[in-house]
Amino acid sequence: MQRVITSAPSKVILFGEHAVVYGEPAIAVAINLRTTVMMERAREYSVNGEPLDDRYHRYIKKAIELLWDGEPLRITTASAVPSASGMGSSASITVATVSALLAMMGREEERNVALNSFRVEYETQGRASPIDTSTVTHGKGILVANRKMDNFLWEVERGGTRWYIHHLEVPPLKLVVGFSGIKGHTPEMVEKVRRFYTWNAFARDVIREIGRITLEAIEPLENEDYERIGELMNRNNKLLTILGVSHPKLKEMIDASLRYSYGAKITGAGGGGCMIALTDEQDEVAKAIEEVGGKAYKVSIAQRGYEIMSRE
Repeated sequence: MQRVITSAPSKVILFGEHAVVYGEPAIAVAINLRTTVMMERAREYSVNGEPLDDRYHRYIKKAIELLWDGEPLRITTASAVPSASGMGSSASITVATVSALLAMMGREEERNVALNSFRVEYETQGRASPIDTSTVTHGKGILVANRKMDNFLWEVERGGTRWYIHHLEVPPLKLVVGFSGIKGHTPEMVEKVRRFYTWNAFARDVIREIGRITLEAIEPLENEDYERIGELMNRNNKLLTILGVSHPKLKEMIDASLRYSYGAKITGAGGGGCMIALTDEQDEVAKAIEEVGGKAYKVSIAQRGYEIMSRE
């Protein structure tokens, strides 16, 4: 195979960010902002016409190091996902790249894409959970738990922690993502929570409570009980604020959106990045977010995960 084109969605975490790193459950959904990768054999490595670079192309470079021993590749990327936003931009580019590399080798089965994409993200970031890469790989909804449950897909183990990945039926949620314009730094936020978790018993209680809220959310998601989902989102957000991963701009956008929403919360690592609101009034929520200086994205659930769009 000489050329392949792939795409992968982005994601938002509905419940359980940060807690999932410690083996607690989390729920995420894929959303319809996608990244596309075109990969073709070449005389030297390049990404969008520039030499492959450790700083600017670190996920792509790590994927090549771990998976590819063939001739150099010319890679072209395009993405609708803002970077460092909490919408899984790194997972989206990673899954699109990994699926392209595996497609070049005829090994692009879903589980293989998911496990290798997590390996790339983990080794690049130094610490991560598989929720982002699994959601982007599978599409739709994902439940990550510490035991095998119904609709099991695959399991991942790293550093003594084992995660069980499940398909989760989710309704056609109407979500608005508000981007603060402040780029979050996932490894920094994960390390901040790790220090709090290690030295403070209260922080460990907060992490466990986030896990309990996540499990409580499964039934209302399956039953399309939007009021209950929103209530649990608000509770989850208060706990994330206690962990220290909020930001004044995120709080401002959340407060503005709650007038028209069932619930709203930080999504992703925090410290900037994005919040999400569950609403029947996407236009009103988007307007409220932009009035306080955020950028609003009206999004829908992506039914497709990674996709091999073309191969030659």
